[in-house]
Amino acid sequence: MGHPQHRSSSHPNELPPGSEAVARIKLADAALLLPGDRFIIRQFSPVVTIGGGVVLDAAPIRGSKEVEADALLKAAAAGDTAEVLTRRIARRWYRGLTVAQAISETGWRRAVIESHLAESLAKGTVLRFGDLFFYSATMSALSLLVPQALAAFHKENPLVPGMGKETLREKFTLSPEVFAAVIDSLSREKKIEVAGDLVRLPGHGVVLKDEEAESKKTIESAFAMAGLKVPALSEVIAGLRVDKARAQKIVTLLLRDKVLVKIADELVFHRSALEELRRQVAAFRLKSAKIDVSKFKEMTGVSRKYAIPLLEYLDRERVTRRVGDAREIL
Repeated sequence: MGHPQHRSSSHPNELPPGSEAVARIKLADAALLLPGDRFIIRQFSPVVTIGGGVVLDAAPIRGSKEVEADALLKAAAAGDTAEVLTRRIARRWYRGLTVAQAISETGWRRAVIESHLAESLAKGTVLRFGDLFFYSATMSALSLLVPQALAAFHKENPLVPGMGKETLREKFTLSPEVFAAVIDSLSREKKIEVAGDLVRLPGHGVVLKDEEAESKKTIESAFAMAGLKVPALSEVIAGLRVDKARAQKIVTLLLRDKVLVKIADELVFHRSALEELRRQVAAFRLKSAKIDVSKFKEMTGVSRKYAIPLLEYLDRERVTRRVGDAREIL
């Protein structure tokens, strides 16, 4: 057992007999302690009783500022259970405090914890998400920090339409329940927009530079003109004025907007070509309810290299259904 570790000049380095102070004691080994437990400190050789005290906090939270730690200890010394719980929740910042953690760190039963937090919950000082308690001031801070994070993301990623929900959640290490509440609140306040799995600032769109807009047009035209006999995506990207990374992002935009459709690795088609293919298959059905690879190649004019992936795409789209070596047109 080590000596008391005092954190600032406000705590004396030596205590006269009969006096008292708040101290942080570091133990050589782990010990099972709870707030309210009494202890004595002895020197073993020679045996001398140095002093004694009462445990105020057996589970200090890492990263807490000295003033915050002192305030919690004062609340504990005064027996202010509600204040202790509220401060423990506040010091958890983005993580919040679960009921299980509160029980483990204080030794109080669930009923006691919930009873002492009832007033804070009613006032809105503390929020509750299932078994997780969250400080309302932290929620207010998030209403500012999340839009700031999105603004920084948009600045660094002008060709990306928004930030993935999970990426944003992990950035703040929020629980799914808290994150959903933050996103819902900001969305209702029109501070952010949610589009599927993406989160963005209101009205934010992809900003293309001149050469990027030109490259986007080049990519779309290359596949629109090719019909079903499309070039390799890598070949199209290689001929652009922009670098490969930006070109990939432009392709992602075209895929997201369903201007281009990827049906296999390195095999991308313009949506107009696939729409025309559907019309061809529908017209073929008037002659036969089934079509095999040979007839499909004859109808479309493509090689087997394209025919098989296209037929598999039609199967996935429930335009056709494979029956043996042929396809039944649905």
